[in-house]
Amino acid sequence: MRLYEGMFLLDSNLAIKDWAGLEAHIQEILKKNRAEVQYAEKWPDRRLAYEVKGCKKGTYYLTYFKALPDAIREIEHDCRLSERILRMLIIQEPGLEREMERRRNREITAPPSELTFEDDRFGDREFGGGYGRRRERDRESAPIPEAAPEAIPAEAPDAESAHAEPAGAEEGAG
Repeated sequence: MRLYEGMFLLDSNLAIKDWAGLEAHIQEILKKNRAEVQYAEKWPDRRLAYEVKGCKKGTYYLTYFKALPDAIREIEHDCRLSERILRMLIIQEPGLEREMERRRNREITAPPSELTFEDDRFGDREFGGGYGRRRERDRESAPIPEAAPEAIPAEAPDAESAHAEPAGAEEGAG
């Protein structure tokens, strides 16, 4: 079994009315497909960038669960059929164990949209990451390339030179 991260977007109106029911619904989908929930947390309501199935606000539910790779397709299918789940994303990548433990220990409490490159899950060499920070660091230390003289625009020509022949037009024109 592999560890997966599942993010579920739910209608915030339903979440306010019946959070326990929504949470149980997601847990049932996962259990039905032989997934074992390791950790889950509810995030605060957020205004969505655009309407999703008529909803302007949503509540996110983050889960970490273990499942067989074959079960993921069925979990996604069941979530698409559910009228309670607006959107869903499931990922599996190196470093999820560490991130789950950091969330469980409350070392990370903010939703990813509020995290910076300093907080990214691949920030340490253990997982070969830190791409965002490394790119920023390289940008700061990289020398600024000088522009070639022909790439620098000349000053605006005055009225006399605007009607002059282009350079080389007099030589061997014909």
